[in-house]
Amino acid sequence: MPTLRNVPFEVLQNIAIKTIEEGYRGPPHSIFNLLLTCRSIYDSLSFDANPFFYADVYDLQFDTAAQERRYTLERLTPVHRAFELKRRWTLLGEINISDPIDQGFQIWGNPSINMVGTYTYEEKLSHAWLAFMMLTESDGRNWRQLSWARIIEWIRLFMWYDIDKVTRQAQTTGLLPPANELRAVGMWLWWLSLRYEGIVKESAAAHGAVNRMLRPFAFASFRYSFFYAPWSSSRLPDADNVLNYFPGATLGGPLFANPIPHNQTITLPFYLGSPLQISPPHICHAAALLFFARMQRYPLGQAEWLPIDMQMLQQARRLYGQLHPYTPNHATINYPTVIDSREYDDDVLRMLSCRDPTRVRAPHTRPKYHYVPGSFIGEWEGRFVNYGLIANQNIGAGHPAPLHAMEAEPLTQDIQAWALREFHHPSTLNGRLKRQYDRFLRDEYSNGFANYEPGTRRQWSPPSHKRPPPQKRSSDVFNAFLPSPLERRLVGGGVEVTAPGSPQLPIFYVEVKRGADGRPWIGRDDMGPLLQMEQDDEGADDDEMDMDDMREESDEEKDLDDRLDIIVEGEAIPRMRAFPYETSSLMEVGSIIYGTVRKWDGLVSLRAFPVDDPSLQVSWLYRGYLGSNGNWIGRSRDTWTDDIAREGYEGVFIMARRSY
Repeated sequence: MPTLRNVPFEVLQNIAIKTIEEGYRGPPHSIFNLLLTCRSIYDSLSFDANPFFYADVYDLQFDTAAQERRYTLERLTPVHRAFELKRRWTLLGEINISDPIDQGFQIWGNPSINMVGTYTYEEKLSHAWLAFMMLTESDGRNWRQLSWARIIEWIRLFMWYDIDKVTRQAQTTGLLPPANELRAVGMWLWWLSLRYEGIVKESAAAHGAVNRMLRPFAFASFRYSFFYAPWSSSRLPDADNVLNYFPGATLGGPLFANPIPHNQTITLPFYLGSPLQISPPHICHAAALLFFARMQRYPLGQAEWLPIDMQMLQQARRLYGQLHPYTPNHATINYPTVIDSREYDDDVLRMLSCRDPTRVRAPHTRPKYHYVPGSFIGEWEGRFVNYGLIANQNIGAGHPAPLHAMEAEPLTQDIQAWALREFHHPSTLNGRLKRQYDRFLRDEYSNGFANYEPGTRRQWSPPSHKRPPPQKRSSDVFNAFLPSPLERRLVGGGVEVTAPGSPQLPIFYVEVKRGADGRPWIGRDDMGPLLQMEQDDEGADDDEMDMDDMREESDEEKDLDDRLDIIVEGEAIPRMRAFPYETSSLMEVGSIIYGTVRKWDGLVSLRAFPVDDPSLQVSWLYRGYLGSNGNWIGRSRDTWTDDIAREGYEGVFIMARRSY
């Protein structure tokens, strides 16, 4: 008589896999039920007997593409994936609160009556990190399982029982709410789970309460960390005390900004088989994204906050033919996604590899953040927001209630649009870009001549590979790390730079362009289609790998300023649509913009001069990261406060590439 004992082992595995086919939500209970049918099946498919089978179950239930891009194979072994499967379903089951109405206060506590819940800080932190890692690795499957665990409900409860609690206390005292690792991860979960429909249907009362929770974390740069390393550090890693270069820096004070790099590493006890070192995400990044997403919710150009239901939203979409009909087409925040983990690669790789700016990473290590050439090329538009200048002065003077000082004045906002170009020093090019640059030289400079400008030719010498000398002056830090005075002249295919201390021959930086598919290339404009075919034939872009670690640096290179590898230049351009329409912009059309990129973590520093100030005495400094979903988030500050250890008059900006 046929029995399950006679079924071949491979068939038993296929039967078990079939019970959790694509689309299955929740723990694989059907496999557990199958294990109870007979001893032979249990002996073949139990976790201890066959971890390789459970690694296959993990691959079927969770997304693995992001893990393969970000981690080494040693962390992704079948045994490690099997234990990760077990860990995830244990924690997801704990996250899934079956009846939050009855159990919410008991678990989370009730701050209105000082009731302490049974949910410990360590448990919340482990659950928050699991959800964060799963969301940033999600290509669809992770979100399906998090939905089973009711992660949206968990985030809502965390928001009201934690963030709301500390911000209400801050409102009473006037002091800024404290930030910690759990709040940083929780704020990011709030952002990663945000959906457009939730924003437009948010009531006026909820809008006010949410903004009260977000505003201090988004705008108090003097209280919360914004950068992976101090923005005033040029070449990283660097264990030197930067104050040796800036003896006039002021230590301490209400607006103190620590210019000394420090280690931000924390350790997750268990992730894919072993501990994982990482830095927490920055709470102010997520708070600013959430705040700006609500700021731009002006129904069809009107300032009033109108109640919107799903029927109105569908009618507006049919009428205006827009995906986001209640969001102006300027300064648009790109909303997070749960179906494309590549959008989060840069943010996660910064957290994994840029956590300690004082320590040199070993060559060939993974994970490692790398700057992709061409990331800042194109037309950008965004919103720039500042709290009041008087509030900044009061806080700097030692106001006893800085939160009250910040809220005493309304926020000011400005819509700006920029067109930017990237120029790279030829010695930093690798892979496909290096081959394209070599071809460009052969085509453009054959016979010893160069066509720099239309209709003109002049004798040409090979481009100098000697970069400008490193600068340690405060004036250069506030000049976006470019030596001052600096002469720049646009020439065919790039820009010539003449800096103090450089050889008489100008230093050539080649222009990197951005294709329609977003991939960088070098060459004449009419070479674009040919180069695109080359890219398709060659496959992966090896220039998008950070090849700097693949070779030893020369003694000269070790002393050079990493900021001078990439120069960004551009100008302000007309805005597509501004609200209100009659407002002017701080950076009107033609305003000058230039700066550099710190390749270590991709931090861009740009200095901008308003066109209405021909004397170039007034300027602003913009520093920020291109992060998840194409949102460029950063901080602006004045340049008349030339103390690197003191916050100036600061604001927040978020820009995104224009979409036509």
